[in-house]
Amino acid sequence: MTESPADEGPTSDEEAEYFTGDGGVTAELIDRRPVIRRTVSTLYEARPKLNPNEAIRTFLDAIDLQERHGHMRVVDDLVGLQRRVGGHIERYKDKLLNAETKSGKTESAKFGIGHFNGERAVVYVVDWSFFAGSLGEVAGEKFVQAAELAEREQLPLVSMGASSGVRQHENVLGLIQMQRMAAAANKFQHTTNRPYICVLAGQVWGGMSASAVPNADLIVALEGTDYGFAGARVIETFEGKPVPKGMQSAEANYLDRNVDVLIKDVAELIDFLGRVFHSGRSPKRIHAGAPSGDPRMDSRALTCGAEGFSAALWDHQVIETTLAVARDRRDRSTGTLREALMSRYNEIAASATRLDTEYLLQTVFDTAVPFYNHVRFEEEKTYPNIIAALATIDEQSFMVIGDQPSYRISGSYVGKSPANPSPEDFEYAVRMMEAAERWGLPIVFFTDTLGALPTMAAERRGQSRAIARSIKKSASHPYPTVSVIIGAMGSGGGLATTPFGRETVMLDSALGFVSEPRSTATILYNEANPTLEQVGMTLETMRASADDLKAQGLVDTIVHDDDSPSQTARELRVAIVDGYNKQFGLAPRRLRQKADERLRPKTLGKLAVAEK
Repeated sequence: MTESPADEGPTSDEEAEYFTGDGGVTAELIDRRPVIRRTVSTLYEARPKLNPNEAIRTFLDAIDLQERHGHMRVVDDLVGLQRRVGGHIERYKDKLLNAETKSGKTESAKFGIGHFNGERAVVYVVDWSFFAGSLGEVAGEKFVQAAELAEREQLPLVSMGASSGVRQHENVLGLIQMQRMAAAANKFQHTTNRPYICVLAGQVWGGMSASAVPNADLIVALEGTDYGFAGARVIETFEGKPVPKGMQSAEANYLDRNVDVLIKDVAELIDFLGRVFHSGRSPKRIHAGAPSGDPRMDSRALTCGAEGFSAALWDHQVIETTLAVARDRRDRSTGTLREALMSRYNEIAASATRLDTEYLLQTVFDTAVPFYNHVRFEEEKTYPNIIAALATIDEQSFMVIGDQPSYRISGSYVGKSPANPSPEDFEYAVRMMEAAERWGLPIVFFTDTLGALPTMAAERRGQSRAIARSIKKSASHPYPTVSVIIGAMGSGGGLATTPFGRETVMLDSALGFVSEPRSTATILYNEANPTLEQVGMTLETMRASADDLKAQGLVDTIVHDDDSPSQTARELRVAIVDGYNKQFGLAPRRLRQKADERLRPKTLGKLAVAEK
């Protein structure tokens, strides 16, 4: 990144002497040009574009693709689209012959079986070097056959490459390949429990971006990729103004949650896919065993890397600084119950010393493959509000979904920005639940949010609908679920990823409420700014503690939030394993029935009985 001219110092000794001379003239007085403020968009506006031909060639070499049906090619021009070039007419077959001569290939797509660190998968590749990766009947047919091969062999399906969209020369014959590809992906997903992962590499527009890509279980993009439905020129023609630079990059799409994971390069991509494929295991009862980490450690490590988007895999991230963040429970040294609850509430809202989902992914589980990145920009280390990962305990795989705070790091100071999920975050959570259902995986939920994002923009984007869909999906998951409340379980935004009624674990330092206490006090007292006394009484009488929720039959296990973070992680691991084993082997109908029985009203009829 380059600094603005106003931030530059003197360029020579003479300039330095001039600026500090007797006249009191300074650089600030001389240079009145406006300072251009840096924003997070600078991370992707100027990033280099990925070379799709090089990336695809490297990928194919790395996976040793065993191609199937490479002879398929267009043999007839049924449309006859032409254009005049100079003094002659150019036909479709002329374009095809020219593309074959330049690339040495006969079509834009190929498929076969590839190898990812010992794991096999069916791979469909769209190659930009032939006809800009455009989709026609041959490319569509190869995708259908790739999905059918993956179904027969019970292998994962990977779609990878770059595409300019549907091939204009085949008109509607090309267009309907979008329907065929979407249908083939749907059939594969309904007849197998193997992953379908789409990898964006270079430029992906039109046909691919609105058929094969969004129907994948997981959307992965190599950094430097551009992705969208309409290209920048089409949008500019319609809107009458240029598209801001970088706004259709994979990085911008990641921030909007249209892309799930950003990958640095092909080497990380191969490693990432291999770990995902290796994690699939048949369901079984498991033993807690002993996780890694010293149980005597009284702090957790918070790492900082270079500015930009992190590598997805933790062992691929370059760490520049590591801060030890000690666990500091402030609710223990207080006098009354109200004071303890207020300390707990304030800590949940603002303290960076609490354990978060990423730390628990790294300590509770034996392995984990993150389905997210974080962004380091100036002093901010920003995560998505909801993150997910494929994790294992005793070789049993789990989908893990949890709220994740972000951090402000300035020297040795660490500040916390709590998670307030948006509609896009809940939609991401639903897609991760759908993937878990397809892959036959139990889910572990980690909850820590005061509530969903309370903005008008979120409301207009469908916040209520997104929360409702997440509640519905989490509560109806056909495999075991374990809900772990590690901080605040606030309002519908918290409930969206905390299905009650099966197995619920709660830290003794956590709280659960229909609305965060200050908001509740505002409603109770009809005051915009309730007093500390009013908030304290509200919190004390709303019965929000772990003990209260257990007494109400909503929480099964309370885990002590120890001064040692790794000891807390060990106890959570035991509770999660116990909760999973209790549900192991139960049919989906029985799981839902047990939850319904546990959540039956507990207060109906009590008033009538009391009056007799």
